[in-house]
Amino acid sequence: MLDQATAEKPAISRFADRVASRFVLAILLLASAVAAYWWTRGDPHWIAITISVLVVTCPCALSLATPVAMSAATARLTRLGLLTVRGHSIETLSQADHFVFDKTGTLTEGKMELFQVDCLDRAFERPRILDVAAQLEYGSEHPIAKAINDAARTTEHMATDIQNHPGNGISGLIDGQPWYLGNAQLVGQQHPEFYMDAPEGEPGTVIWLANDEAVIARLVFRDRIRGGARLLTQSLQNMGRKVSILSGDHEAAVKSLATDLGITEVQSQALPEDKLDYIDKLQQQGSVVAMVGDGINDAPVLARAQVSFAMGSGTQLASVSADMVLLSDRLEHLVDGLNTSIRSMRIVRQNIMWALLYNFSAIPAAALGFVPPWLAAIGMSASSLIVVGNSMRVLR
Repeated sequence: MLDQATAEKPAISRFADRVASRFVLAILLLASAVAAYWWTRGDPHWIAITISVLVVTCPCALSLATPVAMSAATARLTRLGLLTVRGHSIETLSQADHFVFDKTGTLTEGKMELFQVDCLDRAFERPRILDVAAQLEYGSEHPIAKAINDAARTTEHMATDIQNHPGNGISGLIDGQPWYLGNAQLVGQQHPEFYMDAPEGEPGTVIWLANDEAVIARLVFRDRIRGGARLLTQSLQNMGRKVSILSGDHEAAVKSLATDLGITEVQSQALPEDKLDYIDKLQQQGSVVAMVGDGINDAPVLARAQVSFAMGSGTQLASVSADMVLLSDRLEHLVDGLNTSIRSMRIVRQNIMWALLYNFSAIPAAALGFVPPWLAAIGMSASSLIVVGNSMRVLR
């Protein structure tokens, strides 16, 4: 992925390459004109003057302006545990003005704990409820599945005919009977008369267990806020960036987290297609969206956002879909990444301006014969070293 990122060129680098290629053609034509002028005047130094023009205007500094700064920025980000996967990431990140976060596994640790089990059918007790749920979630890597398996301790059986219902839950057969584990929408499809919700202010994630006869149980899960989440959201808002939460989780749980983090823009109970619509609307409003997520359901929006981050502890599909991977899982490093991208792009623009200023200053002097070839060589090398040295400031 790192090789892929270094092979791709950001837009500003392609711009510099186009300028450099046209600049070379222009200099060849200019050098020919200078040679013809001094030769027709009978000046014995016409060859030396022509060489000076060619040497002093070598576009090395212009061509180095972007890739050296980008390489330095990539190296610094990698040291922070932020792996750059695609070449445009750093440039686009510097322009991002709206950061959208998934909830579970991103702003929270993703280590769900089963907080409460409410038995709604007297024929079922907690051990039986947990055993059924564990059979449905057997082998799943979802944080809720891990919490259920931890609470059930062990189960040697796995449900058959398991079907995923993206954003809603899971279903399967146990001893030939259909079972459903998921949100109220999934259970409500099987029991139209059913509509249950978490009590007002419930901070946990609520899922329901049902079979084809009745709703059996209500399970409440809680997760801890990830370290650095508060610092990250506050820093982004202080930098003038908008921050919002986009989650498939229950409204009360999402709003509770948003309140803790000081986030006012929230979209809860979002299916994968709802998340795509949300990102599309932001982009249509002119926002440059940075998406941060970790799960399979986040993969489409990670691919759709202008720049995206996958948590290193998340799913492989999320990492493949993202532009950058936060290997350290420390959210505060995203602020360092944003600052690094802004600084690197500022340095790129400085490099390009210096390269152009140097060339446009040196060309007339060389064409008029004021710059000998040896001084032209020193000037060309010095301009390249200045660009490289300026780029190295990104590493600080």
